[in-house]
Amino acid sequence: MAHELYHPGLRGVIAGETEICRIEGGLQYRGYCLHDLAEEASFLEVAHLLIFDELPDEELFADFVSLIAEEQYLPDIIRQVYEMLPVHNPPLEVLRTGISLLQLVDAEPQENLLHAGHSQTIRLLARVPLLIAAWHRIQHGLPLLEPRSDLSYIANIYYTITGRVPCSLYERALEVAFIVAAEHEFTPSSFVSRIVGSVRSNQYNAILAALDAFSGTEHGGGDDRPLDILQEIGTPDQAEAWLSEQSPEEPIPGFGHPVYADYDPRASILEVECERLALACGRSDLELLADAAERAIWTNRRLPPNVDWPLARLFTYLELDRDLFRPLFASARLVGWSAHAFEQCESTEMIRPRARYRGATDCPFEPMRRRSPE
Repeated sequence: MAHELYHPGLRGVIAGETEICRIEGGLQYRGYCLHDLAEEASFLEVAHLLIFDELPDEELFADFVSLIAEEQYLPDIIRQVYEMLPVHNPPLEVLRTGISLLQLVDAEPQENLLHAGHSQTIRLLARVPLLIAAWHRIQHGLPLLEPRSDLSYIANIYYTITGRVPCSLYERALEVAFIVAAEHEFTPSSFVSRIVGSVRSNQYNAILAALDAFSGTEHGGGDDRPLDILQEIGTPDQAEAWLSEQSPEEPIPGFGHPVYADYDPRASILEVECERLALACGRSDLELLADAAERAIWTNRRLPPNVDWPLARLFTYLELDRDLFRPLFASARLVGWSAHAFEQCESTEMIRPRARYRGATDCPFEPMRRRSPE
């Protein structure tokens, strides 16, 4: 093999083509500006756009919502297994187990992405939030709740988790959070879903693989550690002093991004929602503290806040437990993972890179009886 350039971590390498998400020149989902979608659309409209490559009209949207509503239930086996699991298990691990169980009882378990990808995605879209809610309520000794027909998709997520119907402000904030979290080009988890799609697997396997990658500690999305930073700083006037005590080599949760050097457009969208929620919840003090931390970190480190910085506060204002942050982000990103897996499968291009070998070569072989320890 000819000598090739090596890019550790594939940074800067164009590893494929996509019509799903554009980052350069403003974040867009299939050509639509994310700011416009977050301001005007519902999450299910965005999900339809990402999955089917078009914003639905009223008839298409009604059909889409109806299909999801028909699938909004959990098979009995889920509750039976969940109630047997030790309550200390991490929610993402339990979510993975739940999705695996859903695959085993799916109507089309062996069908590949081209034949059943969209229908499997719809079932996952309907049931993954219910998996999250079921485990949360079992952990806390609470009865499981069925989705209500009079509530929207997003309102039902909040209701089945908390047992409370969200006010319009809470519902819209959660809607925007899900829209912002739905997709972000070739993240590690999305690229993993494309690898699985490239070998013509099914949608469940693509989502499970993506979720495995997402579960890694270095993968952003729904990180709750920004709340620890705010607690450590304490008051706005202590932001500079706190930062001076931090090692320059240590990453700061909620800040910096491998793609964005100046600002993360998703963070700017969520900051607006945080301001609205903080004002309504009487938590403007937390917003002032976050602003002071942002200024100090930008002035001294030139690190912009990423999506997790405001998202952690938004979920806090919505009175959601911290162990729900990552699963909820994954529930939203499910549509992006699904779209990437299907797109790669449809392209018929199997992802099979090469490696630069750097190990030993031409080692003489000796039978075991002649080998002696060094």
